[in-house]
Amino acid sequence: MLTLPHVGPSRWIAALVLGTILAVAPHAARANDTVRIGVGVDPIYTPWWIAQEKGYYEKYGVTAEITQFPGGPDIGDAVMAGEADIGSSGSASFIPRIVRGNMVVLATMATSPDALKMAALSSITSLDQLVGKKVGTVTGSTTDYLWDLLAHKLNVPESSFDKQSMSPPELVPALDRHDIVAYFVWEPWASRAIEVSGKDKVHILANSGDVNYMLNFIVATNVKFAAAKPDAVVKTLAALRDAIDYQKSHPDEAARIGGEKNKLKPEAAANIIHLYQYSLGVAPDMEPGLKAEEAWLRAHNRVKGEPIDWSKTIDQSYLDRALALK
Repeated sequence: MLTLPHVGPSRWIAALVLGTILAVAPHAARANDTVRIGVGVDPIYTPWWIAQEKGYYEKYGVTAEITQFPGGPDIGDAVMAGEADIGSSGSASFIPRIVRGNMVVLATMATSPDALKMAALSSITSLDQLVGKKVGTVTGSTTDYLWDLLAHKLNVPESSFDKQSMSPPELVPALDRHDIVAYFVWEPWASRAIEVSGKDKVHILANSGDVNYMLNFIVATNVKFAAAKPDAVVKTLAALRDAIDYQKSHPDEAARIGGEKNKLKPEAAANIIHLYQYSLGVAPDMEPGLKAEEAWLRAHNRVKGEPIDWSKTIDQSYLDRALALK
């Protein structure tokens, strides 16, 4: 008969503690997934900041590193190059990067028919009065597309507008000096023209919906990151979903956060946030809208290469998994 050596109480306790540590170690050792998120300098990105401030990333086991970029094209470049893992922007900024095959479209986070507005001199009272005039545009952005949509609406050639390219801050003084008679741009730069020039000299003449444009603000990820860390993509989307829900139920707090992160007063941030309908999903007109914008970009030699296969580029599987997380 085998006789076991005597083990004192202290050794039994030590063994029990060690066993407990080994049992929980696999879970305790799991570090949060680090996700680099690219955002712009605009309150539309408020849900990304809410998710950080209210702990939604941590809730799903994500450590978010948020970087602000000057605009959508810069965010697209960063995601495409793998310098950011996930980013969001208007579709027109992302398509020239998506065509290179390095990005996957995950969802729409917001839509708006009037996010972009046209500031014009008060002497311009109808859209047809803009034909043949100098107008402002931000080259490489959706504003170029809007001017061509207006040309189609008026049934005139796209060359009917003498488009002057400049940055958003330059548009305001250019209109004030009458160097241009109008410009399309996103807020707050349209309303800023009225603040600078006065209501008697400048007014808002139209918005993007008036030229039949629906802005789809899409979320995209780097292909390699999605392949390497699909769960991190899913958890980041779940955090964004919770943040959007919070924003809807706490508009004042959302305006505070959006204002602080973009150096705006809460009321100014609120005005911009209210231009959008926030919902994490796949907007019904997203794919048709993406295809129409791609066709326009190709017609203007801004996109080359093989046509984008949107049935593969839009991958809803990550979103479906995220919406199932609680």
